[in-house]
Amino acid sequence: MAIRIKATPLEFEAASNNGCVYGEIKGKRGLYVYVELGEEKEYILSSNDNSTTEYRLFIDCDVYFAKTKEQLANGEFEAEYLPNITVIIYC
Repeated sequence: MAIRIKATPLEFEAASNNGCVYGEIKGKRGLYVYVELGEEKEYILSSNDNSTTEYRLFIDCDVYFAKTKEQLANGEFEAEYLPNITVIIYC
């Protein structure tokens, strides 16, 4: 299972092995996330991907959730987080 996270172009470009990224999980109830990235692997486009969107894949990531941008900026995360998750960031 992989979580898809929309990042700003700046966050997307700055993402690196064992770095971090801030972004958002799109959906009915958008969630803001802080991700401690693991190792980057090659991303292979799937038929559902938008050909004009850039994607990057990281494994062994820890994902922390916040309900608002303000909580995210202040490091006020929800009690639960997802450890060792595969993350696809896109912009």
